[in-house]
Amino acid sequence: MIKIDDEYIINATESCYTLEKIGQVEDVNSKNYGNETRTIYGYYTTLENLLKGYIEAKTRKFVSKKTINTFQELINEMKETRNVIKNIMEGE
Repeated sequence: MIKIDDEYIINATESCYTLEKIGQVEDVNSKNYGNETRTIYGYYTTLENLLKGYIEAKTRKFVSKKTINTFQELINEMKETRNVIKNIMEGE
């Protein structure tokens, strides 16, 4: 397992990579309240495609916010996400 950021991790099986989002059980009435959850966002055959999926997931999350955003803000968000990937690839 590889942590991308505070929300997303990369996991793998023998045949594919998965992009997973980390969360917590928020239902206070649940016996699992506060426990970690993982939601699979996609299955990928290459890391390159997984990283593209990560960019798409972050972009969708940004666009789906209840606030009104501009295209420039969207472009800035996508650049920031790509910088996260670049820093990971460069070992920073």
